[in-house]
Amino acid sequence: MNNDHSFQDNTKALVVYKEQQAKVSVVEMYAQMILDEMEFNQKVKNLREKIDESLDSRNEALFMKLTTEYTALTR
Repeated sequence: MNNDHSFQDNTKALVVYKEQQAKVSVVEMYAQMILDEMEFNQKVKNLREKIDESLDSRNEALFMKLTTEYTALTR
């Protein structure tokens, strides 16, 4: 009977541990999503600034290159 009690305790502990690991995984996933979104927004902002600069300097080749990158990134 002592073994049954110990087995039940171990099983409960394992379930609690797995639930905690699942919560950590979800938090890590959300954190990664936030970081990815921040990186994406920064890339878009940088491309927009470079596109504006290429327009100001009337650099058509650079403008075409950057707008192609921007279009690919934002699709």
